[in-house]
Amino acid sequence: MQNNIVELILWKINKKEEISPFLFLWAPIHNINSQVEELSIELLEKLWINKNFVFDFKDNNEKIKVKDIKDFLDKVYITPSFWSQIFIIENISRMTEESANSCLKIFEEPPIWNIILLTNESESWILETILSRCTTINTKDWELWEKNHFYYDMIDDYIRWIDHDLASFIFKEKLEKDDYINLLKTLILYFKEKNIFLDLIEEINDDINWIQKNNLLPKYIVDKYIIKIWHK
Repeated sequence: MQNNIVELILWKINKKEEISPFLFLWAPIHNINSQVEELSIELLEKLWINKNFVFDFKDNNEKIKVKDIKDFLDKVYITPSFWSQIFIIENISRMTEESANSCLKIFEEPPIWNIILLTNESESWILETILSRCTTINTKDWELWEKNHFYYDMIDDYIRWIDHDLASFIFKEKLEKDDYINLLKTLILYFKEKNIFLDLIEEINDDINWIQKNNLLPKYIVDKYIIKIWHK
């Protein structure tokens, strides 16, 4: 999963697109903080970013005050001399409502050279307005991003040979929400490996987040991409 996030970030940077903040969830908090630190190190290496352009708001078990977070995020408006700069805010549930609200504009429209990585143990105590601006990664589901060969092979046959087994499977089988999400994630892996339909990746990621957060019918989301692929 970490590799997929890195690839997505690199792709957005190359296209000069803004990158929505990533919110990583898992408990205990120190475990996810360590994983995000590893992710930032990999990004440093890939983007040749000087370590001075990685800013980390460490968890000190105290409330995050509005002045402190505003001072910290003021740096997002400074254009770095490297490809990008990275901001890490640990345990964002420590934000007061006022400090969380002060982040909304930056989280909604971060300048394109900024990568913002947030951590928390769960979505509890996080404002909905913050959640709606983030790409949420629940690390307990990271294993779902491993290649599912069953879905992968059907996707491959559908795209290469116009084989209809994939469409028939989706129509006939009674799949659970996690099955649809797994299929969509496998689509992303396939597109990246084959370097095709890259313009759909962000849209699929957004739909995965919507399925996870809302009562959307995932079958219709999957059907949408089956049709889009057919017409490309």
